[in-house]
Amino acid sequence: MASTSFVLVSLLFCAVSIVADPAPIADQQKAVQGLIGRLIGEEYVEKFHLEPIAPTSGGRDVFEIESGPQNGQITLRGNSGVAMASGLYWYLKYYCYCEVSWGNNGTGDQLNVPSPLPQPTEKLRVESPVKYKYYMNVCTVSYSMAWWDWNRWQREIDWMALQGINLPLSFTGQEYIWAKVFMQMGLNESELDEYFSGPAFLAWNRMGNMRGWGGPLRTSWREKQYNLQKQILARQREFGMTSVLAGFSGHVPEALKRIYPNANLTRSPDWGRFNDTYCCVYLLSPIDPEFQTVAKAYVQVQTQEFGTDHVYNVDTFNEMNPASSDPTYLAEASGAVLKGLQAGDPDAIWLMQGWLFRSGFWGPAEMKAYLNAIPNDKMIILDLAAETNPIWSKSDSFYGKPFVWCFLHNFGGTRGLYGNLSRIATGPLADRAGSTMDGIGITMEAIEQNPVAYQLMLEMGWRSEPFDLGVWLSNYTRRRYGVSNDDLTGAWMILMNTLYTIPSTSKSQVEVRPAITMGTNYGPNTTALVEVWRLFAKAASDIKPTGPFLYDLVDVTRQALLNLFTDFHSIFMVSYQRYQTYHMNSSTEFDGIIAQMLELIQDADKILATDVNYLLGTWIETARSWGDTDDEKRELEMNARNQVTLWGPRGNIEDYASKNGWSGLVSDYYKSRWTLFIDRLSTSVHDGTTMDFDKYEADLLAMEQDWSYASKSFPTEPVGSTIPLAQDLVKKWATCDSGYVTFQDTDAPGHDLLLGKQLWTRDVEQLKILCDCDYLCTGFNSNGYLKNDTSSSTHQHSSGTVLYVKA
Repeated sequence: MASTSFVLVSLLFCAVSIVADPAPIADQQKAVQGLIGRLIGEEYVEKFHLEPIAPTSGGRDVFEIESGPQNGQITLRGNSGVAMASGLYWYLKYYCYCEVSWGNNGTGDQLNVPSPLPQPTEKLRVESPVKYKYYMNVCTVSYSMAWWDWNRWQREIDWMALQGINLPLSFTGQEYIWAKVFMQMGLNESELDEYFSGPAFLAWNRMGNMRGWGGPLRTSWREKQYNLQKQILARQREFGMTSVLAGFSGHVPEALKRIYPNANLTRSPDWGRFNDTYCCVYLLSPIDPEFQTVAKAYVQVQTQEFGTDHVYNVDTFNEMNPASSDPTYLAEASGAVLKGLQAGDPDAIWLMQGWLFRSGFWGPAEMKAYLNAIPNDKMIILDLAAETNPIWSKSDSFYGKPFVWCFLHNFGGTRGLYGNLSRIATGPLADRAGSTMDGIGITMEAIEQNPVAYQLMLEMGWRSEPFDLGVWLSNYTRRRYGVSNDDLTGAWMILMNTLYTIPSTSKSQVEVRPAITMGTNYGPNTTALVEVWRLFAKAASDIKPTGPFLYDLVDVTRQALLNLFTDFHSIFMVSYQRYQTYHMNSSTEFDGIIAQMLELIQDADKILATDVNYLLGTWIETARSWGDTDDEKRELEMNARNQVTLWGPRGNIEDYASKNGWSGLVSDYYKSRWTLFIDRLSTSVHDGTTMDFDKYEADLLAMEQDWSYASKSFPTEPVGSTIPLAQDLVKKWATCDSGYVTFQDTDAPGHDLLLGKQLWTRDVEQLKILCDCDYLCTGFNSNGYLKNDTSSSTHQHSSGTVLYVKA
């Protein structure tokens, strides 16, 4: 068998490999000039004088800003295109008060550049304290970038350069390479169809988590992605970035058994409750000789097609444990990965996610065995969630390996206002001392959410000293909205001290399967968000709105409404429980609560529909645009729909990638599920029967599956006007004219309407709205408890508590 492998490799890879040397600095300067023209206009290209300088003594990026040689010019110096672009963005942020952020068609930008250009009073030099600024998660390419064309990628690469990113993950188009390798080894197209997943699920196919679901992966898709990858890599290299390509992790099609019948192939554990058709990808043991055959073949073909920057991402055991904890086996397994990379590229460096070390499998002995088999200068480790669960501090800096301090933050694109800004602003500074940290990175599973957290995190790649977060955030507010406004600054100070102190969030109740008992998410900050909402709505009448302001106004409104839904659900469910226990609820009152719940969901969809960044239609139509035939377009649409809903044939990872921030998904999918659930409960109340929950679950799954294969179109352009609608919704859901009498330092203990359940909101206006929706509610206290008896005989002294009684 060894001789067969040698012949195969020799025949396949006789072509000369292409090594992608860094672009000459003059070409990198031209790339930055192109960025300037695309970003702020061709007329500005000559207003910025670009000069190359040497990197720091430690080989790290550096930029300088000062007045230019000609009147009105600005000089930007940098050791690379990325460094020059970073200097440009620093100038735009801190001299011009401008902002560049995620947003469809430039709606995330505030680029009101002053004229003439502000002149620095002295030269500014900024040296990066770390070598690497890394971007992306292996999942980001599927959750956010699955349907991007070159225009969208070009915009993102520009953004990357501005932010200082010099080490981006570059996974596009690898299925073209894999198909070429496997078919030249003897596999056929039908065997590849069983292996490759559909485009929306490629991230997990690549990690060996699942196979086939959402396929087939058409040849036309592979070819288009191949061509797109060549454009991506060319532009990244023009800026001087090091593109991280894929290596071989061991996951292979089942049909490889036919080619190598004696190879050590085992099936991986079931990762997501998929059936046998889609689960349990075959793993070629790293210590099997044929592992080297496949690894070398892949790197060589990939280098021929894409060139190489010598850094490769390989994650053999992502969320799956090795076959043995024996130190010898683990050392051989990791050594085999590097050996396979170096067989195709002698200068290969292995970049690995440290995510696997979260598993209890990996004790100190196991980690040491796995890592110490690799020379320190041949591996970079991503400490993937260093902001919440750092591994470096538990492993003596990965036993000497250089690591990147990463900000993970987001899972599946879950929408919510959150992120521990204080930790972001201090963690990388503190953790660099006495460790092998030599990089910062953002590794969210999905982008285009919480831009403040990522702007701050990426700026940490340029900061070496502590700074005042409040001052930074005040500056951020000014540049994002193009104006200094007390209401907006005040709103962000509230956010900094409340929602942006929490590192994670859970999903809103609107976007998960309706049930009797449901969890909570960001309740403690609900009241603070209502105040922020009012301040944004007020400021909207006083400023000229920018794209980022409208984006944020929609986001704040969305979350305020979804938070309130949780409180309505609490009243709804207690009302149902009262009916079951005491038969004391009239169906008319029950229907009134239902009507407000469904109206709230619809209002959330309406505000989302006013902004181009919050539309399901865009996700679906860009997916369909990759198809050449009607059948292909239908397949791609199913991929797009299924990923954000069922995530699998039967809800295998249901709602993991839900999007409560997409109009169309909220009204057509989430509202439909809630309507079905509420109708079944309501019918049981009206008829005096018990709800059949088994039938409900079966009918709900059928409805969800039908939606995955439906073809209803959704708007790709905004509908309505954000500001007047948001202001109307504040009046509707955060203002109440009902009369209540106030009693200071008073409570009515023992008379809680919701059986001891505390509402999320403590906002008096919202508590009035909630109390008014239940005919048994006679008042509430300032701690968020609705009352069913507030007569004077129930009053007791309670220091600091305010009792509100219906007039």
